[in-house]
Amino acid sequence: MAAKKKKKGINWGRFRSRLYLLAMIAGILFYIAQYESWFALKGYKIIADSNKIEQRIWEIFPRRCLEFWPYLLKDAKGMKEFLESDMPVTIETHMESFGRFVTKAEWIKAWVKVNWRGNLWSISRDGKMWLYEEGSKDEQEIIGPVWKFIEKDNNQESGGFYGVFKSPLPIEVMEKFLREFQTFRWFNQAGEISYESRAGMNLFILKISNNTQKFELQIQPDKYPDQDVGQTVEEIFEKLISEGGNHIIDATYEGKILLRGL
Repeated sequence: MAAKKKKKGINWGRFRSRLYLLAMIAGILFYIAQYESWFALKGYKIIADSNKIEQRIWEIFPRRCLEFWPYLLKDAKGMKEFLESDMPVTIETHMESFGRFVTKAEWIKAWVKVNWRGNLWSISRDGKMWLYEEGSKDEQEIIGPVWKFIEKDNNQESGGFYGVFKSPLPIEVMEKFLREFQTFRWFNQAGEISYESRAGMNLFILKISNNTQKFELQIQPDKYPDQDVGQTVEEIFEKLISEGGNHIIDATYEGKILLRGL
């Protein structure tokens, strides 16, 4: 006679173990979901002077910050350093509220234009330099002549210079020259100023136009320490305008100014 099979009962110990395991997995998944929701970027706003700047910011925005906003507290510094060396802008990022950030971007104000190594550049008052066409439209309104930097070496290639970098022109020298002479009529009619260091002294050569008359002013202010050379040149300039003709005004000699035909 065949033996009857013994019915298996529920293994409650194993059931409870599996139940605990499922509960633990569910808890972990819930925690992860809550964690991701808690630290996901709540909002990000860009306040920029132009769409060009805003588009560039989005191009380099670190995507990892979207899922974990605390990264942006650190990455904002790298964004600032990169963008300010790539474009003539100032960048500031701050957390407006919990998980919400704002980046403010502004064009750097151009001060003067410089013709250097075959390209036209803009320079700010603090000595930052960049290609003229890469700045804001306000650069079209720069008042004053174009500067030209004459270097002693023969290297006139601009290769290796891109983005924003420190100007090779001595900003302090330019500021001093403008401060002393930009109020004179002869300066305001100049279209170009060439600058070079000659025998350890600053030499400025200005191309000046007055209707049909042409002038070239060569001036080394350091050779006239006790004279108001700007006013003296002004008086000579006014006299030559009334007489007509094209002239070279050579103010590179101590104590005297020479005139030659141009």
